[in-house]
Formats: sequence, structure tokens, C-alpha cells
Amino acid sequence: MGCIIGCLGWLAPCCPTFVSTVGGWLGFSAVGPVAGSVAAGAQAAVGSVAAGSAFAAVQSVAMTTAAVSTPWLAAIGASIMGAFGGLVAIFK
Repeated sequence: MGCIIGCLGWLAPCCPTFVSTVGGWLGFSAVGPVAGSVAAGAQAAVGSVAAGSAFAAVQSVAMTTAAVSTPWLAAIGASIMGAFGGLVAIFK
């Protein structure tokens, strides 16, 4: 899961709507991580979140961007994550 949050943190500056939507699915919200979500678990595992970290970037985007949830955006997100997963498996 840290890999996905890291990827979202890298994408945050150039694709804020995408990051906000996927971050929302993981539990990042406008008021902070949603209790019991992947985001809350990641924050609990990290402890004190450093400014400028991938987690902080995704949370910042979630707090400042309206999430857009449409079928085509979901398909694009799934394709990107699938491709990234394939690359990680190839170069591992």
C-alpha cells in the first residue's frame, strides 16, 4: 500500500483530480484520514507524518481538491495502476 501512496504523492502536483479521487477511495478526505480506512492504517503505521512526504502530498490534495468519480476516470486509474504493477513485477 505504501507503493500506491508513494505513486499518488508523485502524481499529486500534475494530476490533482486523479489523486484526489483515488485518495478518496483509500480514505483520504477533506478533514483528514477516514477512521478504519487504508489511509488511517498508513498514518498509524508511519506515526508522525513528515511535511513534504508522499502521505502529506496526497492528504493535501484530498483536502484542497473536489473528488470526481466517473467510470472513465476509474478505468484510467485502474489501467495506470495495473501498468505500474506490471512494471514493478518485471523490474523486481
